[in-house]
Amino acid sequence: MNHFCTTPFWDENVTNSSYPYLTECFRNTVLQWVPMGIFWLILPLWLYALVKQQIKSQVIQVSTLFITKMILTTLFILIQILRIIHYVFLSMNKEGHANWFTPVLYIITAMTIIWLINYERLKSVFASGLLFIFWLLVSLAAIPDIIHYSVTISLWIVFISIWLHFLFAFGLFITNCFAEKYINSDVVPELYVSFPSRIFFGWVTPLILRGYKKPLTEKDCWKLSKSEQTVTVVQQVQSFMKDTKISYDDKLSNDENRNLLTNMPIVDIKKSSSKQKKSAIFWHALFRTYRDKLIAGGLIRLAHDLTQLSGPIILKLVLNYFADSTKPIWLGIFYAILLSTCIFCQIVLLRSYFQCQFLVGLRFRSAITGLIYRKSLKLSNSSKQETTTGEIVNLMAIDASHFGEITTQMHILWSGPLLIIITLVLLYRQMQWSIIPGVVVLFIMIPINLFLQRMQKKLTYKQMIVKDQRIKTMSEILNGIKVIKLYAWEMAFIHSITRIRDKELGYIRQKAIVTAISNILWTFTPILVGIATFAAYILSSNENILTADKAFVSLALFHLLRGPLNQFPNVITSVIDARVSNKRIQKFLNNEELDENAVNKISIDSKLLDGNSIKIENGSFRWSNVVDDPLILKNINLEIQQGSLIALVGMVGSGKSSILAALLGEMNKVHGNVSISGKIAYVPQTAWIMNVTLRENILFGQDFDENLYNRVIEACALKQDLDMLPAGDQTEIGEKGINLSGGQRQRVSLARALYSNADIYLLDDPLSAVDAHVGAHIFKKVIGPKGLLNSKTRLLVTHGVSHLNKCNNIIVVSHGEIVDYGLYNDLMIRSKILQDFVHSVVTSDTEQYSRQTSTTESLASMHTTSTELIHNPSQNDIQHDGSTVTTIEIEEEMKKIIQKETIQTGSVKLNIFSIYIHACKLTMVMLITLFFCLTACASLSANIWLSQWTDKAKENNNTSSNNRIRDMNIYSTLGLIQGLFAFAMQLTLKLATYIAGRKLHWIILIGVLHAPMSFFDTTPIGRVINRFARDIDAVDSTLPAAFSQSFTTLITVVTTLILLIYGSWFAIIALIPLSILFGFIQRVYVSSSRQLGRLDSVTRSSIYANFAETIQGLSSIRAYHAQQRFIDVSDRFVDRNISCHFASSVANRWLGVRLEMIGNTLVFFTAIIAVFMPHRMTAGTVGLMITFAMQITNSLNMLVRMSSDIETNTVSVERINEYAELKPEASWEIPETKPSSHWPKNGNIQ
Repeated sequence: MNHFCTTPFWDENVTNSSYPYLTECFRNTVLQWVPMGIFWLILPLWLYALVKQQIKSQVIQVSTLFITKMILTTLFILIQILRIIHYVFLSMNKEGHANWFTPVLYIITAMTIIWLINYERLKSVFASGLLFIFWLLVSLAAIPDIIHYSVTISLWIVFISIWLHFLFAFGLFITNCFAEKYINSDVVPELYVSFPSRIFFGWVTPLILRGYKKPLTEKDCWKLSKSEQTVTVVQQVQSFMKDTKISYDDKLSNDENRNLLTNMPIVDIKKSSSKQKKSAIFWHALFRTYRDKLIAGGLIRLAHDLTQLSGPIILKLVLNYFADSTKPIWLGIFYAILLSTCIFCQIVLLRSYFQCQFLVGLRFRSAITGLIYRKSLKLSNSSKQETTTGEIVNLMAIDASHFGEITTQMHILWSGPLLIIITLVLLYRQMQWSIIPGVVVLFIMIPINLFLQRMQKKLTYKQMIVKDQRIKTMSEILNGIKVIKLYAWEMAFIHSITRIRDKELGYIRQKAIVTAISNILWTFTPILVGIATFAAYILSSNENILTADKAFVSLALFHLLRGPLNQFPNVITSVIDARVSNKRIQKFLNNEELDENAVNKISIDSKLLDGNSIKIENGSFRWSNVVDDPLILKNINLEIQQGSLIALVGMVGSGKSSILAALLGEMNKVHGNVSISGKIAYVPQTAWIMNVTLRENILFGQDFDENLYNRVIEACALKQDLDMLPAGDQTEIGEKGINLSGGQRQRVSLARALYSNADIYLLDDPLSAVDAHVGAHIFKKVIGPKGLLNSKTRLLVTHGVSHLNKCNNIIVVSHGEIVDYGLYNDLMIRSKILQDFVHSVVTSDTEQYSRQTSTTESLASMHTTSTELIHNPSQNDIQHDGSTVTTIEIEEEMKKIIQKETIQTGSVKLNIFSIYIHACKLTMVMLITLFFCLTACASLSANIWLSQWTDKAKENNNTSSNNRIRDMNIYSTLGLIQGLFAFAMQLTLKLATYIAGRKLHWIILIGVLHAPMSFFDTTPIGRVINRFARDIDAVDSTLPAAFSQSFTTLITVVTTLILLIYGSWFAIIALIPLSILFGFIQRVYVSSSRQLGRLDSVTRSSIYANFAETIQGLSSIRAYHAQQRFIDVSDRFVDRNISCHFASSVANRWLGVRLEMIGNTLVFFTAIIAVFMPHRMTAGTVGLMITFAMQITNSLNMLVRMSSDIETNTVSVERINEYAELKPEASWEIPETKPSSHWPKNGNIQ
């Protein structure tokens, strides 16, 4: 370095001088090279990210900001050239190469920056983080030169060049504090704001303030950018799934070839490899899709951990400063600034890490939800029988969330062990071999916790199975609620659900106990390690004195250990949950799909079918793919000419509807060929009506053609109904068409088919639910020879006989076979089966007529005894099917029968917390409070004792063996007491929340099943299922975890504040304004956070309600080939929910940065107060204050976030209570009519 510089590189006496003098060599080399080194280190990674960027939102035009950056960078280069000219040609001293070498490096770097600025513009980078950091560091690196030359001015030209160097660098830093203007303000602004706004989440502030002023609505949340939308995410994952499958297939083929060459059996290997492939394709593709972002998150995590490790090292410098009273004040100020800067970097890096990984987690969630929905549209009938709607909803609601949560924690699996290893190395440097007992304790705890984690895994898996069973049963109950209420079976089904819930609660209780033990062991581990290490250190030698720097730096390192050790239980639990969810999702994605080639689809213009629209050759079909299952249809041979009307008749269960299903490809084709020529429309036997307007039900995604629409309405006899509906065809139809009669629903379904203008119409008994005169009208205007469909191919399944003579041909079906085919008159002569069918239909109609006549006579007889005037009803009146609207009068303003889901506003009411507290039992709550106070007192006592112990040891220089053992015993006892009280608190808390979960499920179950039918008529099933799935899961899992973390964090915060005041009353000067700021931020945040949590819950319900509706109409959707349209609708629902969830989560980041900055400010003020105290504090007191002030940085954020999480998830209690307090129907038991206790309870009729 002597040849490179003309001055020494470093002055060893700088820390002892009253003025912080840095040598010229150090200023011209290290200070200037560090910014450039960081720039060139990050540049390749940044360029790689830019090259990989594909989606351009907006091409940035040449702007004033862009031109300013170019001009200032050019001027910066010119200054460096002037400096080189001065040093080479004008300077008297030409021996130092650093004077010209550093400007050359700056010129190369600045020229690269000019190219980078333009390349970033072309790649639509609105603000460059790399250039922001670079110019900030260059500006800071120039300050020592400015200070030096301001004090010792040698040459004015050097002084001016240094100032210009600084001014241009600072100007470029200022310009990089702004972003280019973005046109679209509706989408997430994160990528379009300045770098400071991005790292401090300033772009979230308008949303937070808006939520503080008024309740937020869904419209206040940002739209997702194209790259974040579900359709884009699913396409990316599907592409990688395809590539992964090809890769595994190639590997399997190579293994087979290799085994053939070695004459080894390949059957078992092939089966094993195939199973491995199926279980790996999904997660492998998912992680490959976002590999780059996951790696980027890992690098940010590594940078954060390294910065975090520097904290205790700087703390040691601070404590050494206070231990030596001869050190200058500027050094103490420098250490305070250095410590604060270190913590600031930790804050920025940690928040950036969480944001990066959170976005990947959101994409995981939307990808899984989208893949599951798409798979559901392809499921074969056998797969649908194996998987219920409730189970699939669980995959979307819970399993997808597990994958979304794992992304923020997965890197701890490697960063945690790395942090532990480096921390132990630093501890060794502090305490030498005395750390061995602590390490032994640590390694003893690891296998114990691993055993507990395995128990958690088993219990979680069992709980998920039972949870699926509960949701499945609940879904079946809600789908059959009319029958249940008709037969008064509510209590029987309540007991059925309760038995399943009790089984689930058994696993939850066991898991709660295991989790409490696991959590407290991980939390208690650093305490035990500290006790073992301190004891070994002081007892190993009389020369070993436990000074402040030894004790509190070790405590800081133990606190670093606490981070990964505390996180490991949650991480392992999340990994376990994700692994279980992966198996469940993969199993579902591997389910059998409908055979797309089961039906040969041929163009209507093709002549391959010789004028036929439908052709089945030797077709045999079954519903499942199990070989041993019986065939439903056997040896079907069928040819139907284009434009013909064919009737399918036969007894109930003969296979008529199955033939239509086979033509739709819904059945498993065992052998034979099925060919269809033209577009199909399908009218199912049970009409499927969507929860949209009546017009939208008819249009079914097609453009509105008023002329065609009016003709369809007239032909389907819907005109009179539209006139009587509150809003005509704009009336919203309730779930499952609840505000329409059976006949109306069937006619709407027929109108949908008619409006589709298909070539082939498959009509499954469409006239069964309508009146005879309405049926005659529909047959004449729609189906018959003179109807709108007279030129179309019509295959009509019917149980009526009045229209058979108008059909071109009749197909007679019996026991899954076509037994006859021909004209009506011919078949009536030769077909015994048709004769029996006609006879059974006529007999049934006669009996029905007799019952109706009897009813008419009864009503007529009532006329003579009633005081009211009762008209004798006609036959058509009594056989009313709903050809008019409904007997229940609907008020004009009720245009929508489905009620919007209630979204509460404002803070969660106190009575909701009261409900939860009472659900937990007051005794348990009081015990939790008691153990909390005892834990805090024990923690305070242990730390104050340690501070006094270290100060006493330093003052006396040494202590006797007895005193040291006494001090150690007191500290150990206090630490053990703290651990025992903390365990008691955690265990009591887990049991209390378990009790609450049991009670809350019971009250919502009673509330829902005791609700009147009007509630079920106006509430989608998916919305109710969400209460029993998502909200009950929040009560069972999320709330207990939030309470557990809150109490643990609150102990740290309370202890820290008391210790700061204990150390110095001047701390109150900083605490008062920071507390006011803390309160304001917390108040503003919670107002927005709780509303965003509610929006998240409500929009999530829409996903499940839409999915449930899709499953109910799956056959119709597939028949009309409307899968893509329904996928688009589902994707929009998912995007709405992701948008609300994203807003809620980035609000957490906004809060985190601000609260951690408050904590960092507290650390800085604590250090500065200690430096400027008239009488310098002891190292023990300073160590105690700063150590705990450093901990409060994370604790403040965690406290508000957990309290907000509690309030946000208490919304689930609010939603549960809402259904628990539904207005009940009449009592299930009437005391006045209840038999007396003496009534016989058993006996025999003789």
